[in-house]
Amino acid sequence: MDNVALKKPSLSMALQKKRKAHILWLPAWYPSKVDFLPGDFTHRHAEAVSKFVNVTVLYVTKDPSLSNNSSVVEVTIKGQLQIYRAYYNSGSGMGKLSKIWSVVIHFRLLFKLYGLSILEHGGFHLAHIHISLRQGLFAQWLKWTIGLKYVITEQNSWFMPVGNQFYPRSLLMQKMISSNFKNADAVHVVSQSLGHQLKLKFPFIKTFTTIPNVVDTNIFHHKKLSTQSRPVHFFTITGDIYHKNTDGIIRAFADFIKQGNEGVLQIAGPNANQLSSLVAELSIDHAIKFFGPLKYDEVAIQMQQADVLIFFTRYETFGCVMAESLCCGTPVIASRIPVLEENLEEFKNTLFVPPEDEAQLTKKMIQFVVVNSEFNKDQIADTAQEKYNYENIGKQFFDFYSRILKES
Repeated sequence: MDNVALKKPSLSMALQKKRKAHILWLPAWYPSKVDFLPGDFTHRHAEAVSKFVNVTVLYVTKDPSLSNNSSVVEVTIKGQLQIYRAYYNSGSGMGKLSKIWSVVIHFRLLFKLYGLSILEHGGFHLAHIHISLRQGLFAQWLKWTIGLKYVITEQNSWFMPVGNQFYPRSLLMQKMISSNFKNADAVHVVSQSLGHQLKLKFPFIKTFTTIPNVVDTNIFHHKKLSTQSRPVHFFTITGDIYHKNTDGIIRAFADFIKQGNEGVLQIAGPNANQLSSLVAELSIDHAIKFFGPLKYDEVAIQMQQADVLIFFTRYETFGCVMAESLCCGTPVIASRIPVLEENLEEFKNTLFVPPEDEAQLTKKMIQFVVVNSEFNKDQIADTAQEKYNYENIGKQFFDFYSRILKES
């Protein structure tokens, strides 16, 4: 293990001047050169929070392009946001030993990044875990060795009551996750629904703070476009076909077309090859457009040009694309699940549909064609941008941190 200096600065200065506070972020998911999509919502949270405090992110991930047992460190600094990333390749072919060796390298690199950040920026006032996994053990170690408090942000759908439950079967991992929560000084969630599920899973969690995900409203905003002379454009984004029920959307849209309606279904995401055979089978190739994976700003362009987002999801902890669509003034046809009911209102910015009910989804598509003009897109955008913008969300996190630090 690399030697690191353990240092915790005085909290009084952090409370006197908010911009002097320094928060250590330990995410399980974060965008990287290997993949820009995982944890992109965590990065946006970091950007929002860094408007109010100093944020240092430490993130370690595998990079198969590296030679075995090698690693690379990269540092990115943007204002008050410093990001330390370490990439490694532990090799393969040794079964359980390979997994253990990977974990060892992961933690060695995490300690290395911590040491580099301490040398460059000094100590931290608080640690912030994003998604309770192995980096939570590092936060616990810091708490027991130097008294650094830590909080947890949870966004993992493992904890949601869904038919396709992904909560880890490994008893060791379950105990690790439980320990992370039990020893945390506070818990933050992006929705009330997720918070209540955590309390059911871990009865020792008595309270939680809800702060929603953030949207870059400089990119996601309303553009007035003339759409009167064209058929309705439905838009959806799929990363996981089962999760987002994208095949269900396609079947419902095929029925929409079969009933004599006109429209175009645009699908963004990496699953075109898996879905194209279904589209061909349903003979709706002429009405479907696949975009493939889109970058953040490219998603905004498609949302601004769409008439409505279809969010026929089976489960969510929040639903980032829902908030992004609203910030563009684009209403949503959404599954009526508790987490979406927290953020959407029938006929004001959404048409609700029972989850997994494809026949009802077809009816909602037909209904939307009739009521499309009745949605006040300016009002939808204004309300959403006020709720999800960087300043608002960043300030909520600053207040969250301040409450924890004042208890020290």
